[in-house]
Amino acid sequence: MRAAAYRPVAAVLPSLFFAAAALAAGDRCLLPERLDMPVLEGCRQVAPGTLEVSADALARLPFNADGLATVLAAGQFYYVRRDGRYLPVITFDNGADYFSEGLVRAVIDGRLGYYNTGLQPAFAARFDWGWPFEDGEALVCEGCRRGDADADGHTPMVGGRRYRIDRHGNPLPDSM
Repeated sequence: MRAAAYRPVAAVLPSLFFAAAALAAGDRCLLPERLDMPVLEGCRQVAPGTLEVSADALARLPFNADGLATVLAAGQFYYVRRDGRYLPVITFDNGADYFSEGLVRAVIDGRLGYYNTGLQPAFAARFDWGWPFEDGEALVCEGCRRGDADADGHTPMVGGRRYRIDRHGNPLPDSM
């Protein structure tokens, strides 16, 4: 019974660690995939959604099998490619949004869209919110907004019109 009392605290600790590290780093890039979250010299956020990455910093990034690395700058997660292209992605489960069926979510100019591992848009970003793709479909909403966070820090999307889309961004007829 006593162990259960510690569970909520343990669930919050990663969030607190990321928040503290991000505050300490300011606009400099951190490597969130490493346990010690070191600063990546030569990489910084110069404006919201905009990174500056030197060639030396790019060479030191730990790229995955898809040729992507994750950095955290000023509280924003980014995926960065070997060629220097980057994408600011949403934060999900205390980290960079994960790729689901080859697509990741990002908010660009206030609209949510889906992007491939080349960090190219799958179709125009036009939603207020969207959930990950599953079985070739994603639930999206227009006119929705963030609600109040629950005790675990999860924020629901409330209001608006929800419907399902296919991998080309087309509404599915049975969900309208």
